[in-house]
Amino acid sequence: MKKILARIILDYFRFFARLKLRQHKSATIIAVTGSLGKTTTRLALVQILKSRGIVKHSVHANSASGISLNILGLYPHNYSIFDWLRLIILTPISYFNRDSHYDYYVVEMGIDSPDSPNNMAYLLSIIRPHVGVVLNASLVHSLNFDRLVKDQSPVRRLSKLVAFIAGEKLNLARGVRSGGVAVFNLDQKQFALSRKTIKARQLTFGKSASADLRILPEHRLSYQGQKYEFNLSTHLTGAIAGACALGIPPSVSLQALKDFSPPAGRLQILKGIAHSTILDSSYNASPEAMFDSLKQLHKVAGSHKKIAVLGDMRELGISEKIAHKNLADWLIKYSDETILFGPLTAQYTAPVLESCHFPVRHFKTMLELIKYLRESLPAKSYVLVKGSQNELYLERAVESILSDPQDISKLCRRGPYWDKIRASMI
Repeated sequence: MKKILARIILDYFRFFARLKLRQHKSATIIAVTGSLGKTTTRLALVQILKSRGIVKHSVHANSASGISLNILGLYPHNYSIFDWLRLIILTPISYFNRDSHYDYYVVEMGIDSPDSPNNMAYLLSIIRPHVGVVLNASLVHSLNFDRLVKDQSPVRRLSKLVAFIAGEKLNLARGVRSGGVAVFNLDQKQFALSRKTIKARQLTFGKSASADLRILPEHRLSYQGQKYEFNLSTHLTGAIAGACALGIPPSVSLQALKDFSPPAGRLQILKGIAHSTILDSSYNASPEAMFDSLKQLHKVAGSHKKIAVLGDMRELGISEKIAHKNLADWLIKYSDETILFGPLTAQYTAPVLESCHFPVRHFKTMLELIKYLRESLPAKSYVLVKGSQNELYLERAVESILSDPQDISKLCRRGPYWDKIRASMI
């Protein structure tokens, strides 16, 4: 009964959101999906487009309910029953209220299941973009795809899981409006193999020699025969490609992004106690994101001590064992000391590290972790903090070692709702 009621409410929000979009028929819609980097790409596109017109974007909204409510200009406060009743009452009122004109709408479209309403088909029933940007596919939320893979071989199973997730992500490229552009990462093998299923005009990006927007060695980009200096993170390539689909040349995008900062909790650089440097990636975690973040720690720290404060990677389903065991190999290669938090790292990662005599500690409570960090953090060390959101909230660890308390405002999950959740976890 609860699921039926939830679906009725979702469809109710969707109905009014679709009506609301008709009030903005002239707006160009750019949708972004992927396992990693959706928020960074959305914000980068906003920064590129804001010199071209008025931009609306889906702040903290990438789900079936979040997208519809964002279109209507409504935002949850605390997700209580009374809060949902408030949103239900305000929905038709919001439709009849004329909101401000916008030229572009940049929307994140996050999926965590092959089933409606948590799949791409349902999101596309709310909104059909003119440009669809598909960044990547990895084992994020693979728990909900487990039943689709019967193969019990760990290696083959992981490969097939990623293939199913990639197929669901690529439905965005298949679902762009007539005359639209499908933008996708050609380095993702599953996307490259499925590109014939995309009927829209294609614009690809990546390191592949066949990519339209190609990442070259020595910090350069190539597009339509022109080469550009590219001193930004490669995570911004999807945004630059999305802008290219709108006729904006890379030179304009690169200029717009020269002062771009990553969103909270996505490898932000902060000053820590004992003259340490914090790489705050506490927003969430997946195997690929862990690997990329550890490589970044190794790169930026140089000869300084490299400490990885890592939590569990959640919602991986049957893949969680091999993913957390693999994590140990990356830690040995890219860090000098590891501090773990959560039952999965305790069960699978710590034993591998201990068997290799690698410096590792595991903490069961956040209070113990914070106490250790505040008392034992080596001077001038580089500290990566990363873990899944689910029950971990490692931004608490980041907060505890900030040298400037005012930097708390730069951390992820701010506001009374999240403060209440964090307080309940102590």
